[in-house]
Amino acid sequence: MAARKYTPPSDWVTSSGTWPEGPFTADAPTYAVTTAALVVTLQRCINERGLSLRAVANPAGMDPTSLSRLLTGKVVPDLGTIAGLEQSLEVDLWPGRVSHAQRD
Repeated sequence: MAARKYTPPSDWVTSSGTWPEGPFTADAPTYAVTTAALVVTLQRCINERGLSLRAVANPAGMDPTSLSRLLTGKVVPDLGTIAGLEQSLEVDLWPGRVSHAQRD
């Protein structure tokens, strides 16, 4: 399966919004809103535990720069990244189905 090309999730935030909280444009794709919800949970976990990017990234099998790009909404995480982060942090990051109401 070929890799998809995505507009960075943070590009879908309205001019009055902030990443990852939103609000998102009316035409924001589900991947952008889902990535934002995942990042909110991940950032909360990092902050509550007082972890560095390196302390989160390395056990998850990724480099700190890639984690930074995820946290800033520059990339859409793949399943391997999500699984690695969930396993190393022992936390569920996948937000489940995201409703249209969460876009605003």
